[in-house]
Amino acid sequence: MLENMNRLVEKIDALNKSLSIYAPKHKRRNNVNNFAQQLEAATSGNNISACSPATNTKNTDLQLSKNINDDVKGLVEKYSKEYNVDPALIQQLITVASANNPNAVGKNGQVGLMQLNPALLSQLGVTNPFDPQQNISAGTNYLSQLLQNNSGNLPLALAAYNTDPKTVKRFGGVPPYLETQNFVNQIISGLNKSE
Repeated sequence: MLENMNRLVEKIDALNKSLSIYAPKHKRRNNVNNFAQQLEAATSGNNISACSPATNTKNTDLQLSKNINDDVKGLVEKYSKEYNVDPALIQQLITVASANNPNAVGKNGQVGLMQLNPALLSQLGVTNPFDPQQNISAGTNYLSQLLQNNSGNLPLALAAYNTDPKTVKRFGGVPPYLETQNFVNQIISGLNKSE
């Protein structure tokens, strides 16, 4: 049991480090915000203000309302057209990845509606991963790239989204990880049910 607690503390420390880049600079310098405080701030309350768009982002043309489901639907429509990805696929990925929770934090540090991993966030230009607009834009852009890189093969693109492209290449297909296989199967079966 003590060994499991030590592993949990190590994961929390790793998440704390990966999320520390989102703390305001003055707080980051003083190490005031720890992971628990950041998680509490990100998940407290059910209103949209906790994840409203940053004022200095490039994607501020769509104003968010108090109804997150309507906002998500509008953002999915917008970015599905921009990145040429089926909106049903994006919506199903959001449902499976985060259960439509813009404040979701995954066990490996993935954040937001599309559960983007921290290493990918800056690469995709995300300054606030809990902002639905930035998260859906970046996640859809990334998914579009993965679909193109995998010649439109949906299971491979989803597997790369869940793990990373190198892992999919190393295994020559969907990796034999239960989490990844479940992720791919849930999205594809959800898409088939909606047809």
